Amino acid sequence: MGIALSSIGPADIDVAGLLQRLAALGPPSEVRAQSPQLVGEALGFDRVLLSSIRGGMLVGEAASTFGRDDSGEVLARLRAEPVALEYPLVEVEIMRRRRAQVVRAELDASQVKPAIADLLGGQYVSAPLVMDGAVTGFLHADRHASGGELVEEDASALAAAATCLAVVFERAVLRRRLLLQRDAMRGIATWASATTGELGDRAVTLADASTSDDEAVATRTVGPRDSALRDLLTPRELEVLRLMVSGETNAGIAREFVISEGTVKFHVKNILRKLQAANRAEATSRYLRLTLTKADNG
Repeated sequence: MGIALSSIGPADIDVAGLLQRLAALGPPSEVRAQSPQLVGEALGFDRVLLSSIRGGMLVGEAASTFGRDDSGEVLARLRAEPVALEYPLVEVEIMRRRRAQVVRAELDASQVKPAIADLLGGQYVSAPLVMDGAVTGFLHADRHASGGELVEEDASALAAAATCLAVVFERAVLRRRLLLQRDAMRGIATWASATTGELGDRAVTLADASTSDDEAVATRTVGPRDSALRDLLTPRELEVLRLMVSGETNAGIAREFVISEGTVKFHVKNILRKLQAANRAEATSRYLRLTLTKADNG
């Protein structure tokens, strides 16, 4: 399953196979959670950490440790001690050069943060994750448990794996956004169809004279989603609600908007209050009623 620990290079990586296995994970949350396991298996690393960059800090996202059962502890420590990306940290130079490298703590002591070195041992490989033209995170990996030496080919191999992960993750995020957009467009289409039918079937009466031109324009351009939800919720609350409806967790919403889970919980609480919903299921039901059922009724 894994590759031999010696002489690992880009040519030894089954790139197509790794891409296929990563893509098979499905939604972005699963790609994020399971990718360290797949990368470690493909390249023969003992530990693999995936971290993201948030507000200039390196924050742990997922971890995998082979032959040990401490991945949760490793990840918890990195989350509890986010690393500030400041000079002379070696990751800052890696970000600038966008090139993976082997880091040896005894040689680069001034450039290594104890929070990372303590987790990964005396030497590890660090590779940047580049998405949408910017470095958005890192893959770190080591062979501390097995005692395998790290060489430059390991850096090249991890860089190739990081590229695979970036491609698959971007694709998964875009696919989810397209699905959300498709659902929104279906709601608009349903409303437009119902409204068009009503306009054609409704009898003309003298009461129509009471509607001003401005009101008529508003009727044509503002759908039930605007008149109902936008009157109730702020733009950010609408974004949060749409992710709630898609089944995203508070943690997933926080990662999507780069905010804290506490802020997400605050938004969710306000959404439930404004929609007079007891829980997320009721909020979802009322969202669908306001955007679809109301549209069907014109």
